[in-house]
Amino acid sequence: MDRKILEFATLLRKTGVNVSHTEVADCLKALALVGLEKENFYNVLVCTLIKDQSYFRIFDRLFYYYFDPDFTGHRSEALKMWPNLIFPENNGVKCSGVDNVPGTEQGRSTGFGQGQGLATAAVDQFVQVIKVGKPDEMADMVKKGIESLGRIREEDLEDMKEVVRQVKIFLEWNMGVYRLENEAAGVEESVWLVWKERLEQMEDLLYRELEKAVIKELGQAALETILLRENLNELDFYRLSAPQVNEIKKKLSKFAHRLATRLSFRQKRAKRGKIDLHKTIRKSMGTGGIPLKPAFRDRYPTRPEIVVLCDISGSVKVFSEFMLQLVYSIQNRFIHVQSFVFVDTPDEVTEYFKNQEIEDGIKNIYNKGKFSKTAFSDYGQMFMDFCDKYFEVLNKKTTLLVIGDARNNYHKAQNDYFRKMCREVKKVIWLNPEPAEKWDKEDSIMSSYGLCCDQVFECRNLEQLEKVAKKII
Repeated sequence: MDRKILEFATLLRKTGVNVSHTEVADCLKALALVGLEKENFYNVLVCTLIKDQSYFRIFDRLFYYYFDPDFTGHRSEALKMWPNLIFPENNGVKCSGVDNVPGTEQGRSTGFGQGQGLATAAVDQFVQVIKVGKPDEMADMVKKGIESLGRIREEDLEDMKEVVRQVKIFLEWNMGVYRLENEAAGVEESVWLVWKERLEQMEDLLYRELEKAVIKELGQAALETILLRENLNELDFYRLSAPQVNEIKKKLSKFAHRLATRLSFRQKRAKRGKIDLHKTIRKSMGTGGIPLKPAFRDRYPTRPEIVVLCDISGSVKVFSEFMLQLVYSIQNRFIHVQSFVFVDTPDEVTEYFKNQEIEDGIKNIYNKGKFSKTAFSDYGQMFMDFCDKYFEVLNKKTTLLVIGDARNNYHKAQNDYFRKMCREVKKVIWLNPEPAEKWDKEDSIMSSYGLCCDQVFECRNLEQLEKVAKKII
């Protein structure tokens, strides 16, 4: 069992969870005290190895796969002691199931085959399962869908989304969702929210059971590949699933809080430190030009001033929403932050982020913002408009942060206007969410703008974003 725990900790590290040797030792000591009973075993592992709540989902996923007795190569003597060790007992679904379909007391449909429109047996069954919400029925339906694939192949591991799409086609998933959305107009909002929750739970169960089938068929190599996709620190933003997006947002909020405690520094007069050559020469005038007493400079903390220009065009939409989350978090902790968004013209959105939640702020940006004239990215036109409308917000204390892929749709670069902005500020930093090997290809003109910047960073995952943000603040 000790070897299995060490392997489990190693796999956790591959998902981005920091697990120290001390924590593994504590885990083994605790297991020796409480024993290997199933619930105690799970609780000991999660208490000793997981420090951050955001990692609970990853931990549960790995525990579910690794300690399943069906998984090839993991039938140790201890596992044989509890052949049913699978967590949680309902196959990972925590579903608010009820015996009766919501709305029955109001005379609404409760049986199979009573839907309206283009109904099929598969659609009726899907709708019924979501309405009733029994975990075992949801699990049975998912398993039938996976069995429809036949034998699992290595190609399925490479493109899990395509495999999920095929299963959904077999289950008439989209038609079932369409039926539920139509019926939602005739039920209470709380009932529709329960249905939506069950749809999310069933989709998560589908991914989990499919990954389990792939691991069972292809072995440990498949498990490690799947775990690498769970490493939120290294996973490209555009590859994130919906649950991973939510986890990233939580991490960004915490990260922004940490950034807010960091300080930049300015120089002040001091008794020791770095020599201030200018003041030393001035002081030496009283001693005939001999610098008997050197003047020193030291650093004292101050808050930075930041102007953010964020591209929210379709090509970088997912990345932009993460950056807006970060901008929102920083703006609510720093005093001197002004935020602008653009597609082909800039619009200030600083006020949208004040005194409201991030979701409402982003919604207002898209609903009320005037950041697009043609719906196509045009950095050159944006820089021209910025100089015309907002140039006065720039000064020698300002760090200008530009976020975008520099894809200009073959419009003019207007480098003169961007250089004018760069000369006016203390520092210019550009974050590009595309891999560096794609820069300057097709309509990308990253190098053209990069020559005017102090620093240019590839920034396509959380790990890169954290490194860059620490350099900015």
